[in-house]
Amino acid sequence: MIYTLSVVMAIAAASLIGVQMLTIKQTAELQEKNFSTQAFQALQDVAEAIDMTEFSLFYTHDAEQTSIPINSTNRLFPNSDPNLPISAIEETGELSVYRKFSMSNNQSKIEQTISYNQNQIPRFQDGYNRKSALDAQNLRYQLFMKDRSDLPLSLRLPPNILAEALDTILRRNGIYLDYKYTVLTQIDGKTAHIMGSEDYNPGKRNRVYKRLLFPSDDPIKPDFLCVYFPEQSNSFLKSTSLMVFPSLILTFIIIVIFIVTLQIILRQKKISQIKNDFINNMTHELKTPISTISLASQMLRDSSVSLSQSTVDHISGVIFDESKRLSSQVEKVLQMAVFNEGKLKLKFTQIDLNNLLETVASNFDIRVTNENGELKTNFQAENPYITGDEVHITNVFFNLLDNAVKYSQSNPVIEISTENKNGFVIVQVKDNGIGIPKEHLTQIFERFYRVPTGNIHNVKGFGLGLSYVKRIVEYHSGKIKVDSTIGKGTRFRLYFPLKNKQNYGKEN
Repeated sequence: MIYTLSVVMAIAAASLIGVQMLTIKQTAELQEKNFSTQAFQALQDVAEAIDMTEFSLFYTHDAEQTSIPINSTNRLFPNSDPNLPISAIEETGELSVYRKFSMSNNQSKIEQTISYNQNQIPRFQDGYNRKSALDAQNLRYQLFMKDRSDLPLSLRLPPNILAEALDTILRRNGIYLDYKYTVLTQIDGKTAHIMGSEDYNPGKRNRVYKRLLFPSDDPIKPDFLCVYFPEQSNSFLKSTSLMVFPSLILTFIIIVIFIVTLQIILRQKKISQIKNDFINNMTHELKTPISTISLASQMLRDSSVSLSQSTVDHISGVIFDESKRLSSQVEKVLQMAVFNEGKLKLKFTQIDLNNLLETVASNFDIRVTNENGELKTNFQAENPYITGDEVHITNVFFNLLDNAVKYSQSNPVIEISTENKNGFVIVQVKDNGIGIPKEHLTQIFERFYRVPTGNIHNVKGFGLGLSYVKRIVEYHSGKIKVDSTIGKGTRFRLYFPLKNKQNYGKEN
């Protein structure tokens, strides 16, 4: 279930990242599209502004000419009486009428139908005059534009007018980025720059926006206004950064939470397994002394057993040793319970580590000697005084020495030494035991953890000793280091500060 859940969470996280990246990409593409629309619209407005400038030039030029005014009073039929019907004007030769039927039978009827009153003829004549003047003006405009199209582009489109129009219209369309522009044309089949920015060089990374100039020319000439924005990509990045960076941060947080959660789940699973092993191991550890004590008690109660003084001494000794062993095991469990509940109280006093270690070594030497081993001491610390709890510090060294004996292959050789260095009293406990694999060195200080290879040597325990050692050292503002080689032994180094500022659980 844990691994299935982990896979599902990983897929969900990856999908979330994919969706966010797709959304960001689509947003960037949409912004680029909107910017392109604005840029093309701005170039179109510039082209229209240039055309309007030429319209203005034409009207200025046309007003200076001596052509017939638009509101001319010339009559449509100057040689005829305006009150005459069309049939009469036809007789004067000023108007020709084409008929599909004979005039002889229907003449009076036609004359009556198409006769104009005195108000209609002047209006008709004025409309004709205006139309004639407009046609003449259009013709003059075409001739004017024909002459303009023959001009060199630099004369037809002054650079200062183009620059001013381009800058104004880009700002009006909401584009405030720095830009480079040029006007391109074809000369002898080659592209030529006529005017624009001197440093115009779009390269391959920048998008160029183009617009045809003077599209109404006949024939159309390949004159293009080209613009690019050097900071366009950076602008898109800045505009999307408000969405990109928060999304990345949130995604990173989700991934970190996922990883941490997975680690916690796996750690809890591991702890659960270790606790199960601890319970099983504790059952056997407590069962052995209880069984021994029970058996010894039965022997004392058995009337068939002759209870000589030596037998009583032996049985009572067994009961005492096993009771002490049982008490020691229970005490270790209780100590860890006190640690977990945060109720540990330490009594800080000044301790001479050299004297304390000499006492511990003296008490432990008997056990080492019984194992055909040797316990060496080398106390070189000139200033061995620290502030700490003497009882717990003593227990720390007893735990380390106990492990050194239990995990020795044969004939244990244990060395205890002290020295001063960098404001610390360093205590070193070294043995020639079986060693600890490197992959287990970072775990040996965890509660209930026991190196699996230890069981090969039939070594029993709860996996609480080194956890206790580390926590006591840390409560004295110290630190512990370990290095080990398989088959050669292990070395523990304990660093106790000469000036301990820690006041954890101090009793007044």
